[in-house]
Amino acid sequence: MNLIDQLNEELLKVVKSVFKDLGAEFSDQHNTLVCFEISDTHEHGDFSTSCALKLSKKLNKKPAEIAELISAKLSVPWIEKSEILGPGFLNVYLDIETKANKLKELIERGPNYGKNKKNNKKILLEFVSSNPTGPLHVGHGRGAVLGMALSNLLENSGCEVTKEYYVNDAGRQISILTSSILLKAYATNFNVEGMYEGAYIHEIAQEFLKDHEKINVSLSLEGLSDDKEKKLDQISEYFQINHKEAWEAANSFSIMRILNVIKEELHSFNIIHDNWFHESSLGFVQDPSSDLSKSLSIIEKAGHTFSEGGAIWFRTTDFKDDKDRVLLRENGAPTYYLTDVGYHKNKIDREYDLCINVFGADHHGYIPRLTAAFDVMKNKKQAIEFMLYQLVNLHEDGSKRIMSTRKGEFYSLKELRNELGPDVIKFFFLEKKSDHTMDFDINLAKDESKNNPYFYSQYAHVRCCSILTKKSFDPSEAVEEKEIMKNFDIVNRLLTFPHLVESYAEERSPHSLVHYVKDLSAAFHAFYEQSPVINEDKKIENARLMLTMATKIVLANSFRILNVQPLEKM
Repeated sequence: MNLIDQLNEELLKVVKSVFKDLGAEFSDQHNTLVCFEISDTHEHGDFSTSCALKLSKKLNKKPAEIAELISAKLSVPWIEKSEILGPGFLNVYLDIETKANKLKELIERGPNYGKNKKNNKKILLEFVSSNPTGPLHVGHGRGAVLGMALSNLLENSGCEVTKEYYVNDAGRQISILTSSILLKAYATNFNVEGMYEGAYIHEIAQEFLKDHEKINVSLSLEGLSDDKEKKLDQISEYFQINHKEAWEAANSFSIMRILNVIKEELHSFNIIHDNWFHESSLGFVQDPSSDLSKSLSIIEKAGHTFSEGGAIWFRTTDFKDDKDRVLLRENGAPTYYLTDVGYHKNKIDREYDLCINVFGADHHGYIPRLTAAFDVMKNKKQAIEFMLYQLVNLHEDGSKRIMSTRKGEFYSLKELRNELGPDVIKFFFLEKKSDHTMDFDINLAKDESKNNPYFYSQYAHVRCCSILTKKSFDPSEAVEEKEIMKNFDIVNRLLTFPHLVESYAEERSPHSLVHYVKDLSAAFHAFYEQSPVINEDKKIENARLMLTMATKIVLANSFRILNVQPLEKM
C-alpha cells in the first residue's frame, strides 16, 4: 500500500470516529470526500485534506472545529506534525526518517517501484484498427501510441490486458482497394475518381503482376454510371463477375501486403498487438453459428428490433442513440453496424471484464449504438468504455500538411519516424490530452534544448546516469537528512509516484504521466544546478546520490510505461 493510501485509510477511520462521537451517521457517499491530496508547497505540508470543509454542513460544525477533532485523533507514527490553516484545511508533515526510508525502499524495488496488484481486471483493449487500405498516417499513429501507453498503465496497475487490432478485411473499402490495384495493374491510364491513389498502390500493383503472371485480364468497362459512388461499385462488380480469379487473388494479396506494412510500422514503434481479429472471421448472417447471426438473434429475442421497408432495425433510440439503426438490409445483407455488433458479441463471449475501444474522434457517433448493442448482449458484470483521440496537425516552418488515404496525399507515420525517430513522436503524441486536437511542431521535435520537452526529460535521466557512473549510492552509509528536507519538490514527487501512476490508470490519462515526467525532470535539473552531487561531506553526498538514484529509477519506470526507451547517453 502506498503512502497516500495508508494515510487515507487512517483518515477514514478517524472521520468515522468523529462522526460517531458527534452522534452523526457516516454513509458510503462520504467516502470520496475523505482523502488527502499532494501539497503543492512545503508550507502546506506534504499532504493536505479539505474534508473538514466538505463535511461541516453534515456535522453542523465549523470546518476548523472538525479539523481540530480529526487532527487530535490522527495517530500515524510517521506524521511529524499536523497544522490547520485557513477555514479548515488540515496539513500533515511526514518525518524525515520516514522519507529517507521510503526513498531507500524505492531504490530497492527498482523497476518494480510504482507497480501494484490492486486491480485484477481482465481487459480487452482494441486500438488502431485502421483499414488495410494504405500505410498508417500520423493520425493512426496517435491512436497507436495512446493505446500502447494505456495498456502499459493498466498492466502496471495489475490488470491483464489483451491488445487487439480489428482488421476490416471485408466490406466496400476493401472492394475499392482491390479494384484500385487491378485497374493500376491492367488499365494504367484508366483513372476513376474515388479509387485509392498514391505510390503505394502502384507498387502493390506491380508486385501483384510479378507474382501472378499467369492471370490475364482484358478490360471492357463500358456503360458506367456518372455517379461517382455507383461507378466504384460497378467496377467492383465487374471484376468479381468477369475476372473472379484476378479479383480474389488481388483481394488477398493487397490485404496481406498492406497489413504487413502496418505491422512493420507498429513494430518500429514497439507497439505489439496480441491479437489480429479479422472481420471476415465473423461469418455470414445466414449461418446460425456465426457471430453475426447470434448477435442478431439476441437483440431480436430481447425485443429491441422492428421491421420496416423489408429491413430489420435495432431500436437504439431506447438507449439514447439519436436514431434507430438498420441491422439487416432489405436484400438480406448485413450493415456495417451489424458487423460491429457481431464483433462485440465475440468480445463478450471471450469473457473480458472490460472492453476498451480507442477510436478516432470521427467515430464518436459509434458510441451510443455500440453501447446499446453491448448492453443488450453482455453478461451482468461486463462493461465497455470508449477513449477518443483527436486529429493531428503537422506543422513545419509554418506549413500544414493534408492527409487523405484515397488520394495518397497523406504524410505517413513512417515518413515522420524516419525524420524524427519513434520515441520523440510518442512523447509528443502523449503530451496532450487525447480528446484535444494536436498541433505537432516538427521544428520543436528536432530542437535539442529545454524547449523540447522530450529532450529535456531524457536529459534529466542522462544526467542521473552520468552522475551514477562516477559515484554510486551506498544504502549502508548515513545520509544527511536535511538534504531530503531541503529538496521537498523532488522527494514528494518520487514518493507519490505509485499513487499517481495508479490514478492515471484509473483516469485513463497517459498524458498526466508525461506531465509528471516533465515536472520531475525540471525539479531534478534545478536540483542539479543548485546542489553539486559530489561533495566533501559524505553524508550530504550520499543523500544527493540517493535522490539521483531514486530520480533515475522513477524516470526510467515512467518512460517504460509510456513505451519510450530511457536514454543513458545523448
